[in-house]
Amino acid sequence: MSDAPAAPVTENGAPPVTQEKAPGFKVFAGNLAYSTTEEGLKTFFAPVQSDIHSVQLILRGTRSAGYGFVALATAEAAQKAVEALDKKELDGRQVIVEVAKPSDQKDKEKKEKKAKRKPGRRGSKAVPGEVSEAEANGDAPKTEAIAAPETDGDAAKPKKTKKKAAKKPKANDAPAATTTDGEAAPADSAAPKKAPRPRKPRKAPRPAGEDPIGEQSTTMLFVANLGFNIDDAGLSALFTDAGINVVSARIVRRRWGQPRKSKGYGFVDVGSEEEQKKAIEALQDTELGGRAIAVKVAVNTPREDDDGPEETAAAST
Repeated sequence: MSDAPAAPVTENGAPPVTQEKAPGFKVFAGNLAYSTTEEGLKTFFAPVQSDIHSVQLILRGTRSAGYGFVALATAEAAQKAVEALDKKELDGRQVIVEVAKPSDQKDKEKKEKKAKRKPGRRGSKAVPGEVSEAEANGDAPKTEAIAAPETDGDAAKPKKTKKKAAKKPKANDAPAATTTDGEAAPADSAAPKKAPRPRKPRKAPRPAGEDPIGEQSTTMLFVANLGFNIDDAGLSALFTDAGINVVSARIVRRRWGQPRKSKGYGFVDVGSEEEQKKAIEALQDTELGGRAIAVKVAVNTPREDDDGPEETAAAST
C-alpha cells in the first residue's frame, strides 16, 4: 500500500480549488463610503484601468469596512495610481490611496509600535484600514478591530502607592500632652475642654395676691385672661370699640414654637392716666370669647428674659 496521503475531497466529490495569490502590486484605498462597491472602486481607478488585476472591498459581515485593495500589474502603475487618485473624492468622501505594505513589513511596524508603548498600558483599538497583504488575500485569518490586552509583566505588577509625608508641626501648635510617667496622653485629654455655661437660676413665681415690685405706669394697662386666639389687632379693637384711645397693643407670646402661641395676656398703651381709668371702668370683667377679662394698671418691672429688656406686670387696683 502507498503511504501517500489521500487528496481532500469536497461534498460533491471534486477536489477543492486552491486560491492563488493575486499577482502584481497592491494599492490600499481607505476612507471609502459604506455605499461604495467594488465596481465603483474599479471605475475610480480609471487612470490605471489597463493594469488592474483585481479589486477587493474588505467586508465586515455584509457591510463594507470602509477600505479595500486594488492589485496592479506593475510598481509604476501603483505609483501612478497614488499620484493621480490620492485625496480625490469618491461617493462624497476623500479617498486615501497609497501603496500597500507587505505583510512582513506591517508585522515589523506593529512590533515596533508595541515596544514604544508605555509599560502597563492596556490594549488599544487598532487603526482602521491596517491589514496585512496576507489577510487581504485570504491566506491569514482576519483579526478583530480591537487588539487583545497586553500580558507583559509590567501590566501585571501592582501600582506603587506614594507614602504621605509626615505632617510637620506648626510653630503655634501646642506641645503634645504627656502623663506623669512620660507616655503620651490620649488626644482627648491634650486640649482643655470648654466649661459648660452655668444655667441662670429660675426666678421664683410671685405669691398670689402680692403686688409686683416696680413703678406703676401712667399709660400702660395689663390685660389678662384673654383667649389664645386673640392677636394684637383683636386686643386693640377691644379698646377702640369701647371708645378708648389706643397707642399700641401687644399680646405676649411664648419664646418657642412656630408660630409662637399666645400666653393669654397682653399690654395696651392708652396714652394717659385718664384713659387708663376710663378703660378699667369700661372693660373690667368684660366677656371676650367666653372669658371675663381683667384690666389693671401695668407696673414697669425689669426682667431678664426674651420678652424684652423691660417687661410690665400688673398692679392690683
